[in-house]
Amino acid sequence: MKSKTTKVTILSVLFLFFSFNTLFSQSQEYQANYNYDPPVGNHTVTIEQYEQLKDILQGTYTSKNLFSHQSPFAIVPSIKIISEKIAGEIQVVKVIKLEIGLTSQGINSDFVFHKFRHVFTITADNASEAISKAIQQLRKEQKLKSFFIESNKNIVAFYQSNCATVLNTVRVNIERQEYSKAFDYLRYVPETVSCYQESEKIITKIYLDSKEENCRNLVQKAHAAESQRDYSKALYYLQFVETNINCYSSATALVEKIGERVDDQVIRDFEMEKLKFSKLTDLKKMEVLAKEVDYLGVTINE
Repeated sequence: MKSKTTKVTILSVLFLFFSFNTLFSQSQEYQANYNYDPPVGNHTVTIEQYEQLKDILQGTYTSKNLFSHQSPFAIVPSIKIISEKIAGEIQVVKVIKLEIGLTSQGINSDFVFHKFRHVFTITADNASEAISKAIQQLRKEQKLKSFFIESNKNIVAFYQSNCATVLNTVRVNIERQEYSKAFDYLRYVPETVSCYQESEKIITKIYLDSKEENCRNLVQKAHAAESQRDYSKALYYLQFVETNINCYSSATALVEKIGERVDDQVIRDFEMEKLKFSKLTDLKKMEVLAKEVDYLGVTINE
């Protein structure tokens, strides 16, 4: 079977995969990231008010990383006025009843994981002021925390029920060389579900099959930094190059060239960091690269 080669950007996928699972291991609870998908502002509810609501949600979540543009899950907020009544003889102040709602769902499938609805009765001069007051009151609403807890539990249950489907879809994506789609399916598999280890193996294999191209990209970046006399940055890239690949010789040649231009201590520090990296497991190396390297163009060989 001939080798098929395709390039994809892997950094964001690996970063999300590992940052999420590291967080999960520490908390022993699944804490998903979500897109924030508010409707377009109108004459009643402004974009700024939806942003205020977003800040409230972030402050309520137990993880600091509630929102991510790359998440396959979304929080869809809604704010609507139910009724307005005049209060008092002066007929200036209004009693306004309104509802704030949240829906957690899949971005592509629109599968709903959980919903939250809360009705507020607010005294205010107008609807806009009432909405702002209600958003601030939402900060104290205990059901908001329950919304996230139930949403996250339902995401885990969804993956557990659909493990076989997820893995089959990933295999089809790989056969079609649709690697980005494969990563999208794998990157948010919770650690508690039965297909987590299999998904981890798939991601690891794809990465290990790409070491040679990773090396070439790192060396290319190091050459660019060296040409700008940014030797620290060049060595930073080179410390991630592994020894058991063909590309390693070009990396060592560049290190020797840089060594003629910097202090011996700089090279000793570089060698120490390189040694630390070399002793890590393959999975840990993936995690380090995902967090530290600004971009990796990866070639996937199948």
